[in-house]
Amino acid sequence: MSNYHEVDVVIIGAGLAGLTAALQLNKTNLTFIVVEARTRPGGRIYSHRTSENVTIDLGAQWFSRKHHRVQKLISQFGLHTVSTFRKGKSIYELNGTMNYQKSAPVSSMALIDIFQFSRKLNKISRELDERTPWHGPAADYDKITMEQLLESKMHTKLGKKYLTQLLEELLCANLYEVSALDVLWCLKTAGGVTNVRNSEQMWVREGMGALTDAISNFLKEKIRYDRQVEKIYDENHCSFIYTSNDCWKAKKVIIAIPPNLQTRIHFQPPLPASKAQLNERSGLPSVIKMIFVYKTPFWREFGLNGNALLEDGPLVQTFDSSPEKASRGVLTVLINGTRARNIERLSIEARKREVLVALVRCFGEEAEEPLYIYENNWSEELWTRGGYGVHYAPGIITNFGSALFEPISSIHWAGSETATEWRLYMEGAVQSGERAAKEVIDCLAN
Repeated sequence: MSNYHEVDVVIIGAGLAGLTAALQLNKTNLTFIVVEARTRPGGRIYSHRTSENVTIDLGAQWFSRKHHRVQKLISQFGLHTVSTFRKGKSIYELNGTMNYQKSAPVSSMALIDIFQFSRKLNKISRELDERTPWHGPAADYDKITMEQLLESKMHTKLGKKYLTQLLEELLCANLYEVSALDVLWCLKTAGGVTNVRNSEQMWVREGMGALTDAISNFLKEKIRYDRQVEKIYDENHCSFIYTSNDCWKAKKVIIAIPPNLQTRIHFQPPLPASKAQLNERSGLPSVIKMIFVYKTPFWREFGLNGNALLEDGPLVQTFDSSPEKASRGVLTVLINGTRARNIERLSIEARKREVLVALVRCFGEEAEEPLYIYENNWSEELWTRGGYGVHYAPGIITNFGSALFEPISSIHWAGSETATEWRLYMEGAVQSGERAAKEVIDCLAN
């Protein structure tokens, strides 16, 4: 028999959104509990400390100087930020040629094309309402893919190719899979193209997981791990939340897990059709993150900053994530979209060999001998099944988008997918947790 408990609020999910909601509720007299299916906090944030005390991030890592909520939490819990290493040349592969330079290797005409298209994106996105992007003339962009929008508005082959590379790395998906309105909505909530381009300016010295660990330690017994929520029964203005171990009666529920995972919960009464169908259409893109640890960041000796953007082969992009004092060299490798789906068919060892070949092509023979290699395939994570966040195909936002964050009876929604500022970023996760907590606090005060 399940253990029975009563609280004011149950929060489902101990990712950054759920933990933020918990911090807000902790400032009140409301009783609450956080239930998490994993045995750790963080959700799509996951850090690992090597035997040599080098911290690596296998999940969400970077943030912008404009991500004030995230920075406030980092400061509050005594952690430290590191600026992403940018000194030196980047590597750009275009049309089969490796280019080593400080800016994109495109013609002046292509640069003008990219600039003008970016201005158009900013202009269109400004017309959207961040809470209801499916209303108004801009909703027509949900009828086409981002690829179709790019093809119709850009004029140079090189400009199209370069921008496609950048966008597909950002989305973890092919442009023909994603609604143009989805991308415009993300731009709206981020404040435009330039803000998105500058969204990887910093990371946490101790690892982003140190933040979620610190919040977890602060909340202590108010989090229950290894608790998969199996069913939620809504009855007489309260909910009964069942896990394999417990039954919690609550006046309010905040569900702070990705929409694709919400389909695993049995709701009674069933969710409205629009919400259920939205969840069923909310698969996460494919992404694999690999970390290669070297004796030193040797690429810096050649005037390189460790940043590579490749058009072919297994990997999409690399970053220098070396410790501040360069005690070790750390290359972060991102593999996503079609490339992730292709390479994940190989064994782990075969994947490593494929990526090493690509790294040697970029950085030379020294890249062939890392001290350690770490990998996390987020599509294989039972309680994630992909990353970084949900991107919708044409037609979904206008038909089902209103169900994304509208409360249903006693249930409220959080998670970066529901953010109205910096949607799909850690900043958005924090904002969504604050918003959901405020909804609940306001409702229970009346």
